[in-house]
Amino acid sequence: MFSTSHLYVAATLDEKRAAAAAERLASSPSATSQLKTRVDAVVKSAWSLLSGPAERPVTPTLVNYPFRG
Repeated sequence: MFSTSHLYVAATLDEKRAAAAAERLASSPSATSQLKTRVDAVVKSAWSLLSGPAERPVTPTLVNYPFRG
């Protein structure tokens, strides 16, 4: 059996751990903002790849092609 002092100390430690966890949670950026930051970075990098000059492929002209449809 636990003595009364052991129970008191355990309850106090639990309260302190809960307060520390709440403080860490409040001070850290939320998961949604981290996800939004990552998605924004991916979109920005993809857009930078697409915004550069692109060489268009040269298609041959179909002259006297039997299957012009």
